[in-house]
Amino acid sequence: MLHCEKCSVSLSGSMRRCPLCQGPLTGQPEEDVYPVLSEEEKPHWLMVRLAGLLTVAALAVCTAVNYCFSEGSWWVLFVAAGLTSAWLLTGVALWKRSNPMKALVWLLAAILMLVLAWDWCVGFKGWSFNFVLPCFIPCMQFAVIIAARALRLRPADYLLYLLICVTAGLLPLIPFLCGALWIIYPSVVCVGISTIILSILILFRGRALKGEIIRRGHL
Repeated sequence: MLHCEKCSVSLSGSMRRCPLCQGPLTGQPEEDVYPVLSEEEKPHWLMVRLAGLLTVAALAVCTAVNYCFSEGSWWVLFVAAGLTSAWLLTGVALWKRSNPMKALVWLLAAILMLVLAWDWCVGFKGWSFNFVLPCFIPCMQFAVIIAARALRLRPADYLLYLLICVTAGLLPLIPFLCGALWIIYPSVVCVGISTIILSILILFRGRALKGEIIRRGHL
């Protein structure tokens, strides 16, 4: 039996230091009560490491090619920004992988910000809110619905996340009312789909949705 003079506790096992004060132990060590479990590396982390290696290699090759053959044009910065965006989205997906609905909502927010940032970095041509976002948001809404059906989730497990995606589908109204759109059809379709889904939520799942908002918001 091991003993810590400072903490006045007796310990079983073969540890070398006290788990409380990290001080030295006296006495005779014993056989460990619990078996030592080997930590197996999860397969997806191996894939992440391989993808990271390929990313670094691709960026190194592009940098070399850009430096040697493209004078005055640093297009490799766009490659680096694209790879960074891809890793950001991958990180969000892995961070929230335990909750698919929450992962979809976080991905929606990340993609919205990235698309607007890319549009701003290339001179803000307006393609982000004219084309990309109005086409992407309904796809994310249907992804939430399909995932909820496929996983057989309870209404309480996905209604609030679907409401967030539907609310995001009304955002194209802002540039539309400000007169910033030159192609209105994608935004009109996006707002129309979001309005229909919102009406279905209120009419058929209104009570459950209200209870979920109260529960999550601690109202």
